[in-house]
Amino acid sequence: MNSIGERIVFLREERDMSQKHLAYTIGIAPTTLSRYENNLYEPKAEILNRLAKALDTTSDFLIGLTDIYEKPADARKRKSELTADEQRLLSYYRKLTDLNQARLKELAETLLDLQEKK
Repeated sequence: MNSIGERIVFLREERDMSQKHLAYTIGIAPTTLSRYENNLYEPKAEILNRLAKALDTTSDFLIGLTDIYEKPADARKRKSELTADEQRLLSYYRKLTDLNQARLKELAETLLDLQEKK
C-alpha cells in the first residue's frame, strides 16, 4: 500500500464508506474520487486535507510519510467507546481468517435481518 489511491481505498473500506458517500462528503464528484483511487490523478492539497479529515487520518498517512493511519487521540477515543463485550468480540474477529471473517459478517447480517422482521 504505497500510493495515495491505495491508501484512500484502504481507509474508505476500513471506515465502511462508499465511494459515493466519501466523494459527496468532501465535495467532489464520485468520478474524481475514482480517479484518485486508481492513481490517475493526485489530489491537490486542499482536497488531500478534506480526505484526511473525512477519513479520520492525517495527510502524512495519505501521501506515505507515515504508516500510522489513525490520529492518536481518535484511536483512544474510538477504543474507549467500546464496551468490554464489544472489545472482546472485536478481538475474536481480528483473530479469524479472512474466510471466517466473511462468514461472521454474513451471519451478523442474517441476524440483523431476522431481528428487523420481528
